[in-house]
Amino acid sequence: MYICHDGDALEIIMVWIDDLLLFATNNKVMRHLGDDLKSIFDVTVLGEPTKIVGIEITCYNNSVTISQPLYIDSIL
Repeated sequence: MYICHDGDALEIIMVWIDDLLLFATNNKVMRHLGDDLKSIFDVTVLGEPTKIVGIEITCYNNSVTISQPLYIDSIL
């Protein structure tokens, strides 16, 4: 995880092998972060995340919820 905090702007990059999740305080900061990454790397933007590494992601009302129902079911 990489975190950059500059004034009111917060950028978080979560890395898992060759997958990235980007989080930012607002759309302007997110676009700037995406543009910076695209200028350095060959990036494919897939939009809002719904799942990564078996973890389901739900975004609503400025909050993020993560869950692993398949994993929980398998250990029960």
